Amino acid sequence: MKFRLLYGLAAVSLLLACQSNSYQINGFARAFQEGDTVCLATESPEPSLLAQTVIRDGKFLFTGETDSIMLCRTYVKHEPDCNVVFFLESGNITIEINPQPDFSRVSGTIINNEWQRLADSVQLLANDIFLILKKPAKDSQTQVLQTHSVDSLHRRMSDCILHTAQRNSNNPLGRYIMKHYKKPEFK
Repeated sequence: MKFRLLYGLAAVSLLLACQSNSYQINGFARAFQEGDTVCLATESPEPSLLAQTVIRDGKFLFTGETDSIMLCRTYVKHEPDCNVVFFLESGNITIEINPQPDFSRVSGTIINNEWQRLADSVQLLANDIFLILKKPAKDSQTQVLQTHSVDSLHRRMSDCILHTAQRNSNNPLGRYIMKHYKKPEFK
């Protein structure tokens, strides 16, 4: 009987923990100064500051409650280009903010892991495009080959975005992509 009660209490505790609206953002900003301000803001439709904190020992922390999943941005106040766009949702989120040209990252929840995986894939393809475009074409045949290569990479990028939307059609990431991404019209 005692074990049944313990199992029952454990199940109720687990259920309540899973239904929590709380979030915790564990951040890393090792390249920035002690005491620099980090901001958390909504991304759209109208940016709005949600919270601020400071960097201590290369780290920062945000905690709070959210009753919905929304696109947000965390950035270093004096360098707003050093930022991470992510989905604020209940759970534990890890953010790493790096100065450019290094990339910032997000992880910790299913949606943010998928978001980062998409960003990594798009970045790899974009790097390949930039490498092709950096090389000057010596003749028209080389220029045609470069154009075809860039077009092929651009198509792969678009397919990657659309596949992510399809894989996540039942969550806010998939709906966000479907609402905001317009597939280019390839010739």
